[in-house]
This record gives sequence, structure tokens and C-alpha cells, in this order.
Amino acid sequence: MLTTTRYILLVALFLFAGVRSIAQKAAAAPASYDDSILYGGCWFVPHNAGINIKFSAHYNFEFNDYDTEAGREITLTGKYLLDGHSLWLIYNDRPKQKFYFYKGDPPDNNYYFKAYPLKTSPYYFVHGNCE
Repeated sequence: MLTTTRYILLVALFLFAGVRSIAQKAAAAPASYDDSILYGGCWFVPHNAGINIKFSAHYNFEFNDYDTEAGREITLTGKYLLDGHSLWLIYNDRPKQKFYFYKGDPPDNNYYFKAYPLKTSPYYFVHGNCE
């Protein structure tokens, strides 16, 4: 009898081990952001405001960057796509670039994005006002 009870409990455990609560499923769902979060103002690299990106409501962007090889400032343009945590910059003249888009942990309510690879990328942007 004890063996049968253990067997039934073991089977029940395996059956329900894969079942997650509604809250767990919601927490595991990928984040979805409205593109309007990007509009207005500029997205700056901290301590280097010369490198910044402006986004428009028509999926266009203007990226003011610095070309270290040429030793001059450049302006890159193209289209963007925000899909969950992935922000894609699709340049007019070079390969596309992927960024990780996220919101800070409370009490930080700011949004950020960082270029891949996340651990070694020098690019990390925060939202602010344009001059």
C-alpha cells in the first residue's frame, strides 16, 4: 500500500511539475514596448552627449556617432524596429545593428538600450532632452 501511494504521488508530481501558475507565465512572457517610448528627445551615451540617436514616429532614426578611424563625427540614418527587448537599427549604408532595450529596476523608471555583445559593448544609451 505504501509503495502504491508513493507511486501515485510521484506520478502526480511529474504531471504537475510542468504546470506553471498564471503569474509565472505572465512573468515569463517577453516584454512588449510601445515605439512611442523612443520618440521625443535624444538617447545619449552617458558622459559623451555627442554620440546620440533621435527617433521619429515614422520608424526613422538619426544617429550622431564618431568615426574613430576617420577622426570625425558622422551622421547615420535609417529605419528602426523595436520588437520586445530587441531594438534593430537598419542603416541606409551599412549592416543592421541589434541593441538590447530595457527598463531600469525600481525605483529607476528610465529606459536604456545597449549594443550587443552586452558584456563588451561600449554603447549604452539613456534618454534625455536634446539641446
